[in-house]
Amino acid sequence: MSSTNEKKHESLEGEVLSIIFQSEDSGFAVVSLRDNNVAVTVAGDFSPVASGEYLKLHGTWSEHPKFGKQFKATWSEKTSPTTLDGLKKYLSSGAFEGVGPDMARRIVDHFGDSTMKALEGGSKTLQAVNGIGPKRASTLAELFKEGRDKHRVMAELRGFGLNAKQSNKLYEMFSAEAINRIHADPYALVIWVRGIGFKTADRIAMQIGIERDSAIRAGGICVHLLNEAKSEGHCCLPESEVIASLQASELSEPSIIEGIKSVVKNGRVVLESAADDSGVPCFYLPELLNAEISVAENIKRLQGCNEHIVASFDEVENVIARTEYPPDESQRLALDMALAESFCVITGGPGTGKTTTMRLLLEVLHTAGVQRIMLASPTGRAAKRLAEATGHEASTIHRLLKFDPISGQFSKNEEDPLEVDYLVIDEVSMMDLKLCASLLSAVPDNAKVLLVGDADQLPSVGAGAVLRDFVASVNVKTSRLERIHRQGKGSGIVSAAHAILNGEVPQTVQGDNGIGDFFISYHDDAEQATEVLQKVITERIPDKYGIDVDKDLLVLSPMYRGALGVNDLNDRLSHSLNPNGNGPVWARGLRVGDKVMVTRNDYDREIFNGDTGKVTAISDNEVTVEIGEYLHYYGSDELNDLIPAYCVTVHRAQGSEARAVVIALTSSHFPMLRRNLLYTAITRGKDLVVLVTSPYALRQAVANNEESRRFGGLLARLSK
Repeated sequence: MSSTNEKKHESLEGEVLSIIFQSEDSGFAVVSLRDNNVAVTVAGDFSPVASGEYLKLHGTWSEHPKFGKQFKATWSEKTSPTTLDGLKKYLSSGAFEGVGPDMARRIVDHFGDSTMKALEGGSKTLQAVNGIGPKRASTLAELFKEGRDKHRVMAELRGFGLNAKQSNKLYEMFSAEAINRIHADPYALVIWVRGIGFKTADRIAMQIGIERDSAIRAGGICVHLLNEAKSEGHCCLPESEVIASLQASELSEPSIIEGIKSVVKNGRVVLESAADDSGVPCFYLPELLNAEISVAENIKRLQGCNEHIVASFDEVENVIARTEYPPDESQRLALDMALAESFCVITGGPGTGKTTTMRLLLEVLHTAGVQRIMLASPTGRAAKRLAEATGHEASTIHRLLKFDPISGQFSKNEEDPLEVDYLVIDEVSMMDLKLCASLLSAVPDNAKVLLVGDADQLPSVGAGAVLRDFVASVNVKTSRLERIHRQGKGSGIVSAAHAILNGEVPQTVQGDNGIGDFFISYHDDAEQATEVLQKVITERIPDKYGIDVDKDLLVLSPMYRGALGVNDLNDRLSHSLNPNGNGPVWARGLRVGDKVMVTRNDYDREIFNGDTGKVTAISDNEVTVEIGEYLHYYGSDELNDLIPAYCVTVHRAQGSEARAVVIALTSSHFPMLRRNLLYTAITRGKDLVVLVTSPYALRQAVANNEESRRFGGLLARLSK
């Protein structure tokens, strides 16, 4: 072996003896490698590798709890086998369909050291081998050609700095033409392969010699601007803003004009006049424009199929008579609307009776004999809460529509619609435009749809402001519940939330039981505020309220960076709440015993975005997380699926609820000091909310009722 110093990068090379583990999706593999006649275990990010191949590697040595000492490869290069035995093993490894050990032996015995050259000679050369006829030779020659082409293309793709998963995706799409496609327009990589961003595409463009002031780059920046806008919630951008940004990128006018023309012509961008009467032209990504149009058209379709659900006056009154909390006039009007309309919305803040109205509706529907009723929410957390609140089964919208993670598509759509008569969707403020379009497309003509949510909360993380647009549209029937009912009158949390909505600074309120449930702790000094926050979390809440901080506590901050930001608090709370965390540190600084949050729905594991768990074990390539009653294993290719969860952003906490919520809000969070953000944070708490803030920060947040504008044309399309 080249070296034995475990602290430095080393080189290693040898023949692949066997494949211990290989992931086709990620490219991660564990192999046994012969190096100087010694078998060693090697792990790394490889393109598909076969027994008998020869690998040149760079990396470091480490100790794996399962596999023992192994070499972690950070760079690899594949070459043809160098021995006759290696050639035989390579040819019979499965890399070439139909070539078994016997066929491999005959080929190698015939050609010897010239085997690889002979394979490149085509079918006529292969016919010289005993037992290989013209048809078989032709098939084998084609397989070898494909293998050679793939080897060449994959090597070039890896040379661009792409990982195995990205390289495999490109080869699947374009085969041997992948390199030519990249040279023609490297900025298209952003569209072709998930995970490749503009910076990577721009670096590759420079690598292949594309000028900084070029039409190709201008078009790439245009698409990038729209993708960035989408990540900030916009569905489109005004033409003037896009051109101004391109000009700021030091692109010449001719390059800008030609670049825009190019991406419009090839369909990556659509330029459309505003959906309203302003006539302002806007740039759209095609999928968002199509989603806007689809949502507006499907609502009109559903409104046109207005077959009323039959429920007699006596049936409704009998249901109301049995309920513990009879509806007030506004709730009764909302109930009547939900029974009569094909598509409608109920909105309102905490304690205004949205859940009560939903329960009444469901009971009336059952009394009226409606059989096919479905309930769903955008997230697993929200769906679980909906089921608990109503006593009816509820699912995520993704599960309802039968999302296929492999294709990234929904099985339920306009061609195969949902088998439903009445559909209730809760927490609609979290539903983005594209998800809404997919949902409504799958609703059959004669079904009724009720959307429920709080329009005053933060809008969805994804593009669009769907609920706000629905509530603002004169063509969408909406009931707004505003009266706080008996369940919420004694709640300091509810009182604080509504005070904020009214532009008033909330006050600590004593609950009906003599124990307050909403507290404000004022501190101008950030370090002092941090100390108080830590003490509240580690001592006061568990001691006074008996709340399990691991399972029943949410700590929220508006921003990731800065004092009392998510990153800072996660680091501090990790050491306060998990002082004995030991062993190796994994991605994002995770240690054994740390609290983590899942960031992606995983239907195979039955876990969802927002679920929390605890790290129970860490190795070089894997972390074990206990979520609920089960252990789940995350590999190195799933780094982005887990984040520290001692503290999360308010946006990340949408749809969640906890017995206790602690909120950090300081002057350093100035860009995010907004009324709807504070309101959303406070309404996550069920039994206790503690706000650690400064007088200035709180006043600023309450006073700032300016909503971040989201560019889009849905409201205008709904109003036509």
